[in-house]
Amino acid sequence: MEDLPSLVSTPRTKLKRRADRGCLDRATINAIIDEALVCHIGFVDDGAPVVLPTCPWRMGDWLYVHGAAGSSLVEKMSGKSPLCISLALLDGLVFARSALRHSLHYRSVVLFGRGEAVDEPTEKSTALLSLIDKLSPGRSSMVRPPSEGELAATGVARMRIEEGGAKIAASPPGETTIDQPWQVWSGSVPLVLNAGPPVPSRNSAALGATPLPSWLESSPIRQTFKR
Repeated sequence: MEDLPSLVSTPRTKLKRRADRGCLDRATINAIIDEALVCHIGFVDDGAPVVLPTCPWRMGDWLYVHGAAGSSLVEKMSGKSPLCISLALLDGLVFARSALRHSLHYRSVVLFGRGEAVDEPTEKSTALLSLIDKLSPGRSSMVRPPSEGELAATGVARMRIEEGGAKIAASPPGETTIDQPWQVWSGSVPLVLNAGPPVPSRNSAALGATPLPSWLESSPIRQTFKR
């Protein structure tokens, strides 16, 4: 595995509480970004905070997003505004004997920076096809590539992954001596993103299903979705 340099801690990325859950390891951050299907992008628009959800993907040191050309999301991601991008993967529910010690198992990433537009047609097409391969490995070589008109109507922007960090919670439920007399079950309940059986379109019913992302393929609980 490539030895990637960790992100550098900054005043706004240093955790003030539960610093033990913080992680600046680049490989860990990349893995969370690569698995996440949704991120939330925060920025200020006309003096008011706005947070928009979208599907992120990563190419090297950059986090990419796309949208309609001229959309507010693409405009803000193209370098005109400071951004905060957050991603979270929910891994489980944590049940404690104390009401206020219930919690979640999760992996999250928060990034700060300014983005830039990806305007060069070949570079934009390559980026969009990389998104296709995130959703289904190898599929970009099977489908029709974007036309000139489609590329012109689609905005692509990216932000370098250089300031931010991950936070990971995977601890068992907390318990003190005053909790022990309460005879109620405690522990954790793992959660997974559950993919259903592929539903073919009318014209592709006789064709094989597209390959699933590697992180769906690797979990035993999801093996029933393989063909």
